[in-house]
Amino acid sequence: MEISPLTCTALQLYSVVSGSNPKNLRLSLSNPLIQEDHLLILLRNARITQDIVELICEHHDWISSYRVQSAIVNCPKTPYTIGMRLIQLLFWHDLLKTAGNVRLSPRIRRAAENNLKNRIAEMSLGEKMSLARTCPRPLIGHLRGEKDLRVIAELLRNPQLVEEDVVLMINDEMTAHSVLVSIGRDYKWSVRYPVRLALVRNVRTPLHLALSLVSKLKKQDLEPLTHAPKTPELIRRAAERILSGEY
Repeated sequence: MEISPLTCTALQLYSVVSGSNPKNLRLSLSNPLIQEDHLLILLRNARITQDIVELICEHHDWISSYRVQSAIVNCPKTPYTIGMRLIQLLFWHDLLKTAGNVRLSPRIRRAAENNLKNRIAEMSLGEKMSLARTCPRPLIGHLRGEKDLRVIAELLRNPQLVEEDVVLMINDEMTAHSVLVSIGRDYKWSVRYPVRLALVRNVRTPLHLALSLVSKLKKQDLEPLTHAPKTPELIRRAAERILSGEY
């Protein structure tokens, strides 16, 4: 016997909102037993249509639910204007999910990223650490300048972070000495030659760290260090000794 989307039980309604018939999906919204959980499944259904999303948004009780708001933003069939309006209401962790949702249009994903950028300064330390560990590439540049080592430590673990990002962190005049040390001691990045070279070349790198890396540089990179006017004297001497074969 075919299930009627208008009169079926709440339990049967789960099958309806998970189904592939757009007509039944639309009719399910008129079932008096429909609840938030049904709507969340419906909004994840690949067969949902734009008009169904719009009908959900017209129902005050449904659209006032935060979980439904987040699901609507992350539904590929949601009209752009609706998505942009609701994206302003999302918490940062749901904005992060939206920014990484490849099923959504690039405009919606960029809007989520921009909202996250604007909220970074107001985030707690724990939130910044979580964001640094999982944020997409467009947000990495906004976290590179964080002064707290705990945030930087999480950023260094981010799979989206690339060698170029780390070198930019090293070369940034605003990067704290403690961050340079953290990078120099990091098991993943300290073995990268461009990272080692950038640390030695940076006159703000603590001497003990720079000295530990000089012997690991290529001779063609040591020669410029001996002539650069800003090279610390101890680094210059170490480079000269290596070049002369004394070390």
